[in-house]
Amino acid sequence: MALIDKFFKRTLFEQEPDLPLNILVCFSKHETGLALCKIANYLMQSRIKNEQIAALHLLGKQEYDKIENIDEYKASLYGGIVEECRKGTAMVRTFVKPSEDFVGEILSTSKELKCNLVLIGIGKTVLTPQLWGSYQKFKAYQGVPQDTEETLDNISHKGVSTLLERNEQTTGIFIDHDLDAIDKLFIPLLDSTDIHIFDYIKRLAEKTNAKITLWDAIGAIDSSPDLKKAFHVMQKKAGGRVSMWDNQKKIDYEYIKQQDLVVIGFEGWTKLISSAITWSHSLPSTLIIRKKLHD
Repeated sequence: MALIDKFFKRTLFEQEPDLPLNILVCFSKHETGLALCKIANYLMQSRIKNEQIAALHLLGKQEYDKIENIDEYKASLYGGIVEECRKGTAMVRTFVKPSEDFVGEILSTSKELKCNLVLIGIGKTVLTPQLWGSYQKFKAYQGVPQDTEETLDNISHKGVSTLLERNEQTTGIFIDHDLDAIDKLFIPLLDSTDIHIFDYIKRLAEKTNAKITLWDAIGAIDSSPDLKKAFHVMQKKAGGRVSMWDNQKKIDYEYIKQQDLVVIGFEGWTKLISSAITWSHSLPSTLIIRKKLHD
């Protein structure tokens, strides 16, 4: 379990102070921006100083040029979004930018603002299980042509793949299925490389009042005394709101439909939607987290 040992050398479960998050939230639709900022705010820790949320709204240049008053547009767009972000203690910055290369703009903005987590909201049809086989054929591109009228919400699967390959920091791909409240979270653990999502589970457990269920399909927690201890500590701090799915029981579509948000590692996501599990095609709003390329 070398990956778990490596995780514990730098995990947020240790007694050392948590590392500050500097999150870039990228979206085109107001509702998706609101949902993403809600998630970003829950990931922030009130005891940590200098945490930041930057919200980036991208438009094709032709669409941007049609806006008569950009200040009014920005004020209308960010109505409610900024308020959601400011429920926490993080500093909030907002941007509206025209671009013909959304991936390039996201990467340059992330680098400029020194972000260590990029959350991008995409359309419901971009990361469907039916299309996933073709996504895996795309590796690191030098650039993906974008239609100038394209919005971030319908960014192509090539663009998603490019972002994942080129972003050296942690990337979260958010598929919004009308996320409103976050009262029930489901966390599948399907690959040992996805242990890193425990960092985010810990933060969500501390900041939300949600019921969090972790499905350890690979037995990672039971096989590691340190990880098992850390999980029990998280359960205790969360007042019993964090539980482990009983692997003797079947997970069905009705249960998944009741969840508000699924948080899963990138490798686990790949395994899940490539499997014969029927409910994998009917997930609610989902946050797929791929850890930074270089630890």
